Amino acid sequence: MSAAAVIIGGMPEHRWAPPIHPDPPEDQPLGIPAPPAPDRVSGYPAVWVRVEFTRSGPQTCPGFVEQADGDVVYVQLVHMGFVHHVWLPMDRIKKRALKPQGRR
Repeated sequence: MSAAAVIIGGMPEHRWAPPIHPDPPEDQPLGIPAPPAPDRVSGYPAVWVRVEFTRSGPQTCPGFVEQADGDVVYVQLVHMGFVHHVWLPMDRIKKRALKPQGRR
């Protein structure tokens, strides 16, 4: 029997496992409470959204309006690869124009 076999044979068995790293908490948008009876918006208008996030602070993101009620809107936006839906006051929304589809 070789010296390596004696050394390896005498070692307790250790199973390898990948290191565990907890994911950081996701950056969440801060919004306002939903109104009691909002109206659905037709066409999903494209907007720029100024929204405050829990980790990265104030950001301006492209988004789409889904619902509205007076001076508040419900928008869908993408930040850091995650889709968010949030109610915001109308003063944080600015209309944006999409390029017409067609030949490039």
